[in-house]
Amino acid sequence: MTQEMTARERGGAQRPSSPPLWFQGLAWLSTLAGLGISIYLTVAHYKEETLICSSTSKVDCHAVTTSKYAALLGIPMPLYGLAFFVGFAALITPWALRSPWPPLRWARLASVSVGVLMVVYLVTVELAILHKVCLWCTGVHAITILLFILVLSDEFRRIGQVD
Repeated sequence: MTQEMTARERGGAQRPSSPPLWFQGLAWLSTLAGLGISIYLTVAHYKEETLICSSTSKVDCHAVTTSKYAALLGIPMPLYGLAFFVGFAALITPWALRSPWPPLRWARLASVSVGVLMVVYLVTVELAILHKVCLWCTGVHAITILLFILVLSDEFRRIGQVD
């Protein structure tokens, strides 16, 4: 019998480890891509420039980004995306990922959950009301869903470590 005891054997809580490197890399690349698209959409909004996007009967970025649904509470949607990705980048810094402080984990989970709810709302508007799709917006939506899946998988990993 060894003299070293695990935290679980001593009755203490085991501190979950940081997410694997693949998680951190994919989360950072996705966040930076989402941030880049959000910056592009924000600049295009304020400069009132036409987005680089095809304009077919179904795909029409201009129609989507200039519709009355392109703002919420008077704030342009790209600014919400910008705020989301900047905030999320802070929540996935190496320090934040290693921190045992639960509010950081809750903030990561809450932010991507709100992000997915916004995606559901915006996709519904695009498909059911406008009958148009913005490919740039779709990119942000896909990235948000990917980040949601990553955060959920990390939460399940952490739960598995503690139990």
